[in-house]
Amino acid sequence: MRTYDEDEPIGWQSEDSMTSTTAGEGAGHGPHFVQAVGRAFAILRCFGADRPALTAGAAAKLTGLDRATARRLLLTLADLGYVRYDGQAFRLTPRTLDPGYAYLSGLALPEVAHPHLHDLAHKLNETASLTVLDRDDVVYLAVVPGHRHAPPTLTVGARRPAYTTSSGQVLLAALPEEELTRRFDALPDVAGLPKEVEQVRERGWAMAEHDLDDDLRAIAAPVRHRRGRVIAAVNASVHPDRLGHGQVERDYVPELLRAAWSIEADLAKLPEG
Repeated sequence: MRTYDEDEPIGWQSEDSMTSTTAGEGAGHGPHFVQAVGRAFAILRCFGADRPALTAGAAAKLTGLDRATARRLLLTLADLGYVRYDGQAFRLTPRTLDPGYAYLSGLALPEVAHPHLHDLAHKLNETASLTVLDRDDVVYLAVVPGHRHAPPTLTVGARRPAYTTSSGQVLLAALPEEELTRRFDALPDVAGLPKEVEQVRERGWAMAEHDLDDDLRAIAAPVRHRRGRVIAAVNASVHPDRLGHGQVERDYVPELLRAAWSIEADLAKLPEG
């Protein structure tokens, strides 16, 4: 296997001319196997808790690819938004979580959450929902209408800007500080939002005025994977003319948190993999 020193100039070569001795590359796969896709996933699997940042040379050594190929793959992944390059090393971005979210969204998460959302909506007599973060939006994966009122546009698949919703604030609060700062910098008007997100981190839940429409106040709490990573937010809407902030915090938030914890407990029972 050929390896490259970090300071060695990198030449470009065609995909057809790439020769790699990556262990098992293509082994056991049919003629449909796309080598470049396999190599890209091999690169992504190099990152981990013990290797949060990788140079092209390090990725080459770990995969058995030559350094030029590893660098091209990393730069392509950067163009697609899955890694970030700071001029010295590459790091994963939150977009790498998208496939995991898609799996949970399409299979386990809404199914597990639904009975707990139903119980929450029944106890509060308010609409309860479950959301995940998709780039700058929250996406609703499950909605259980309450008897009092549910916005007609609030349906499964509906999207809202994350920074305007209580569930979005919960999901933003779970992001790494560097990623959160980058998102704030890209928004035209975030007055007060960084402080609100920091408060969400401290108390473990969020409350937002005019969430979904001008007549609603909403509360949200995080739903965590068994390893502690926030994967979703559970949300309930409240009419501000009926309950003040103190009453919501005293009577509604505990029920909201119990629903989130119950969803987490049921998720933890599912087999990993």
